[in-house]
Order: sequence, then structure tokens, then C-alpha cells
Amino acid sequence: MATGTEKGDSARGTNPGWKIQPNDFKVNYTPGIHPRVTYLLYEIRWGRSTKFWRHWCRNTPTQHAEIACLEHDFKKLKFRPSVHCSITWFLSWSPCGKCCKSIMQFLRAHPSVTLKIKAAWLFKHMDERNRQGLRNLMESGAALYIMHLPDYRYCWRTFVVHQNGEEDDYCPLVPSLWIIFYCLELQRILWGLPSLLARHAHR
Repeated sequence: MATGTEKGDSARGTNPGWKIQPNDFKVNYTPGIHPRVTYLLYEIRWGRSTKFWRHWCRNTPTQHAEIACLEHDFKKLKFRPSVHCSITWFLSWSPCGKCCKSIMQFLRAHPSVTLKIKAAWLFKHMDERNRQGLRNLMESGAALYIMHLPDYRYCWRTFVVHQNGEEDDYCPLVPSLWIIFYCLELQRILWGLPSLLARHAHR
């Protein structure tokens, strides 16, 4: 992963300027295809509102996508302590250990915010620093998940720009084994258990 942000024209309404291109989503979110960059699609809801504030960012050679979101996108927003705020991230890669620390600092500074993270891939999940970072992030109150098929369809319909006549649904090809593997691996990480690949790594 890396840093910086690349955004569209508007984060509100149906303006396709704030959506990503279909190929960018397929290449970076499809299970089994190694993501080229880290994309972070996010939506925010304040209080009991039925409306969402949506946008996205990605990494650059100098900054991870999570840091770009926290230091650039979120600094433009006002998180009032008296108003509950629910944030959902759809990441192509899960946060690394260092990003987990920054996310935890953000959550401590904004106690009215709850964060749900859904990732397509686990980033260097054999590295204990990343495994511990995810455990610490969970203990700080963040909810961590692996993206399932309904999440892919939701992101495809919500965050991807479509031309007239294009498909309005998306299902990754041969996704089930990768999704199952990452779900099991994430559970082992959060429970403090060795990786499913630990035996193979020591051979």
C-alpha cells in the first residue's frame, strides 16, 4: 500500500464523477487477483438519517489509502460528539499494522464514531505486525469483515460508474474459495491463532 488520495468531483448525489471505473473495481477487488493498488470506498451516515455521504480514495507512492482518508477526506468533515456517526469502509486490502494504529487514534479522538471495515484481501497476513494490528483495531471497537458476494454487488451498484446498457450487477468469477479462506484466516487472526498457512511456511 501507499499514500495520497485521488477523488472525483462530488461525494453527494448520483454524479458519476465521484465513482470509480468498472475495470478499477474488478482488477482490485476480485478475489484471486492480486490488487494493483489499495482502493477505499466509504460511506458515512450521521444519526438516524437514511442518507449517506459517499466517496472513495486510493493509495499513492507516499501515503496509504487509509491515511489519506483520515488526514484529507475526514478532516473536511465535522464529527460532532453529540451526533452518532456510522462509517463503513470497503477496502481492496485490509489495513497494515501502522495504519491500524492511525485508525485507532482516530476512533479514540472521535468517540461518537463507529467504524466497520470490509476487506477483499488480507494484506501480508503472515506478518505478525499486521495480525496484531488487526487484533488491536478490533479491541478498539472497529468491526472487521471479509467482503462477501452481497458486498461486491452493493459496491458495484453504488460506487462504480455505469454507462447506459451496462450490466447492473456483478459477481466475481470463482470467488467462493478465496472468500472462505480469508474469512477463516481473519477469524484466526482475531482469535490470536496461527495462520492457516503456518505449516506450509515452515516446510
